[in-house]
Amino acid sequence: MNVTNQRQGKIDEYINEDKYLIFGYTPTCGTCKVSERMLDIANEILNLPITKIDLNFHPDFSQTQEIQSVPVLMLMSKGKEQKRIYAFQSVPNLLENLK
Repeated sequence: MNVTNQRQGKIDEYINEDKYLIFGYTPTCGTCKVSERMLDIANEILNLPITKIDLNFHPDFSQTQEIQSVPVLMLMSKGKEQKRIYAFQSVPNLLENLK
């Protein structure tokens, strides 16, 4: 996983932002690695604040948010979930969903 943008333990770091992303993954998930790469490419264009979290270390968050599978991408605004994406499909699809 790309740990340079990772914000372990700071899920609420961007809570005051109008638009930010939370990307949940597990390190053993191959689909997560592919999805993260798609997300990184899409976010080079969108340039949104993003928090990447290993959900193995955040079981309370996973339970509270009722996360069903990984990877998961949550589009957030001021601490409220606006959209949730489980199937990333493609970079153009991600861009369309995150506008």
